[in-house]
Amino acid sequence: MNPTANRSLIVSCLLFAVTLVACPFLQNVSTAESAIATKVLEVLPPNAKTTDRRVTDIKTLRTPQDFKAPNSFDEWKNRKEQLREKILVATGLWPMPEIGDLHAEVYEKKEHEDYTVEKVLLRTYPGYYATGNLYRPVQKGDEIKQYPGLLLPHGHWEKGRLEDSDRASVPRRAVTFAKQGYVAFTYDMVGYADNRELLPHDVGGGRESLWGITPPNIQTLTSLRALDFIQSLEDVDPERIGVTGASGGGTQTFFLYGIDDRVKVAAPVNMISSTMQGGCVCENAPGLRIDTNNMEIGALMAPRPLLMVSASGDWTRLTPEKEFPAVRSVYWLYGVPQRVEEHQQDMGHNYNIVSRNWVYDHFRRFFYPNRPPQDFVEDPNLVIDATEDLKVFSRREKPSDVLEPEALFASLRKSFEEQLWKTLQSGVENFEDTYGEAYRMTLAVSEPDPKAISTDKMEKVQVAGQEVEKFLLKDSKTGQVLPANLWMPDATTGVKTNPTLMVNEKGKAALVTASGTLSASLESALKAGSPVLSIDVLATGEFLKDASSTTRDKKVDQFPTYNLMDTECRIQDVLLGETYLRERFGKPADMVGSGEAGAWVLLAHGLAKSSHSTKADLSGLDFTGDKAFLKELFIPNLRRYGDFVTSIVLGRDRPVSITGVSDESMSQRLAKAEDSVK
Repeated sequence: MNPTANRSLIVSCLLFAVTLVACPFLQNVSTAESAIATKVLEVLPPNAKTTDRRVTDIKTLRTPQDFKAPNSFDEWKNRKEQLREKILVATGLWPMPEIGDLHAEVYEKKEHEDYTVEKVLLRTYPGYYATGNLYRPVQKGDEIKQYPGLLLPHGHWEKGRLEDSDRASVPRRAVTFAKQGYVAFTYDMVGYADNRELLPHDVGGGRESLWGITPPNIQTLTSLRALDFIQSLEDVDPERIGVTGASGGGTQTFFLYGIDDRVKVAAPVNMISSTMQGGCVCENAPGLRIDTNNMEIGALMAPRPLLMVSASGDWTRLTPEKEFPAVRSVYWLYGVPQRVEEHQQDMGHNYNIVSRNWVYDHFRRFFYPNRPPQDFVEDPNLVIDATEDLKVFSRREKPSDVLEPEALFASLRKSFEEQLWKTLQSGVENFEDTYGEAYRMTLAVSEPDPKAISTDKMEKVQVAGQEVEKFLLKDSKTGQVLPANLWMPDATTGVKTNPTLMVNEKGKAALVTASGTLSASLESALKAGSPVLSIDVLATGEFLKDASSTTRDKKVDQFPTYNLMDTECRIQDVLLGETYLRERFGKPADMVGSGEAGAWVLLAHGLAKSSHSTKADLSGLDFTGDKAFLKELFIPNLRRYGDFVTSIVLGRDRPVSITGVSDESMSQRLAKAEDSVK
C-alpha cells in the first residue's frame, strides 16, 4: 500500500471513531454550542482571582484608620453636617420617628444628707421604656435652684449602670456629681440591668434591621429622649448640659453630641480610637463607618469643650500622639484649641477613680469655674446605695403599656410605613429632602465620575454571527472590576437609539440561550439599533471563579458598618454600567433587569440620574413578610427609608416599568408610589 493511501485510511478510521464516540451525544450539540459561546465571552482565565477591591479589601472594626484633616473651616462645616445626617440615618432616626410627647415616671425618692436618688421610667418608643436613676443635689430653702444636668451612659460592664468595681463605678460617678452640684441621670443600655426585662441587648434580627430597629437605633433615641427629660426638670439649667461615658458609653457620648448641639461639655472615656471602632452591635450602626471613623465623629464636639480620656492598656493607647492631635486640628479651625484636652493613665480599659477625677475637673472648669478644684474630687470612702435599692423594678411591675418584643417591632414597622406615606403626601420635594437623602446615604453608592472609568483586556469576538467587545470595566475610585460584554448592532443596522444595559442575576452569559443563540431581548435590542452592555455584577458570572467573592460578608463581625452589602455593590455596578454607556455613546442608557436583577435596577433607578429609562421585572421574588428583602436583597435600613418607593420618587423624571410582582400588597404599594409622582 502506498503512503498516501495509508494516510487516507488512517484519517477515515479516525473520523469513524470520532463519529462513534460523538453519536450518543448529538442531542447535546446545542448545549455544547452554548458552552462554547459562554467561554468565548469570558474575559478572565479559569480560576482567576478577582482584583475588585470590594472583595480584596474588606474593612473591619480593627482596620487602622487615618484622619483626613479638613482644609478649611467651610469644608469642615459641610462635613460636620454630613456626619450628623450620617449618624441619624445609620441609627434609623432620619426623619425622627413619631414618638409622642415626653413621658417619664420619677418615683421612690431616697434621701441622703446632700443628694437624693430616684428611679426613672422614660418612654422612648410607644411600648418601650428606658430605665435608670436620677441623682440630685438636695435643695435648700424654698426657692428651686437650677444645676447643670449630666447624662451618664454606661459601657459594657457586667452590671451596666449598676456596676460598682475598682475598674468602673457608675453609681459612684453619679453620686459624686450630685454632691458636686449636678443633676445626673444614669440610664441602661438596651438589654442591660433593669432593661433586660424589656428587650435583649442584640435586639431584633435581620427583619428588624431592614426597618432600622437596631441596638444603635434604640440607644441613640434613648439618649436623645434622656436629653429631653433632663432639660425638662425644674432644677436643671437647660443651657448647661453635659455627657460622659466610657467604652460603649463613650460611643453613646459622641453619637449624642455629634447629632445634638444641646450638649455643651463632653468627656468620652477610652473610646475615640484609630485602631478599634467599637466591638459591640450597639456601637455599629449599619453603614456608619464606610467613609468615616471615631476620630472624625469625635471631632463633632468642636468648638464645645471636650476631654479625651485614654489608657495605655487598651485601644486608646495612641491617643496622645494620634487621636488627640487629629481632633484638635478641628478645634484649631475654630481658633479654640485649648477647649480640647486629653489625659492618659497607665492602665487597662477603665473608668476608674483616676479617670473620673479628671472628668470631674473638666466639667468644673466650664460649669463651676469659680469654685476650687479640691471640691471636685471623689471621696474614695464614698458609701453608695445597695444595688437592690437602685433597681427600677424591685418594688413595682413593668408599665401596663409595655409591648413584648415582637409586638413592639410590628408596631414600629407600621409606624415607620405610615410616616413614609405621610411625608410623601406632604410633597415630593419634602420627601426627597428627608427620605431621598436617607436613601442615598443608606445605599452609599452613586453614579461614578466618568474620569475614573476605564477598560482593560479589550478584545473583539464573534458570537452567533454578532460582533462583541469583551473587557474589564473599571472604576479607579471604588475599585470595581467587572467582566463585561458589549454587543454591537450589525453594520447594516448601525446605532440608531439609546444604548441598553441588560443585567441578569446569573451574569452576562445569560444573554446567550441554551441553544447558543442570542436571547430574545438581546436580539430585539440589537435589531432596533441599540448597543447592549451586559456585565457580571458582584458575585455573579465570572466573579464565581473566585469563591471569596461570595463569602465577603462572612469574614468579619459588624460587616455592614464598614462595607457595602452585596446588593449595594450590585446597584453600584449597575450605575457604573449605565454611566459607561452614556459616556461611550453620548446618549443615556435604558436599564433592564429581571428577577433579582430587576430589583437591582429598580433600586438603582432613583440614583441613576443620567439614565434614560428603567424596566424591572420582579418575577420570582417573594415580598411577603419581607422575604425577598431578607434573602436576596438584604440592606439594613432599606425598608425604613422606603426601598422601591423612594427610588421611584427620586427617579420621577424618567420612565419606569415594573412587572412580575406577585405579592398584592407590594404591587399596590408600587402603584401608589408611581401615582404619587404623576
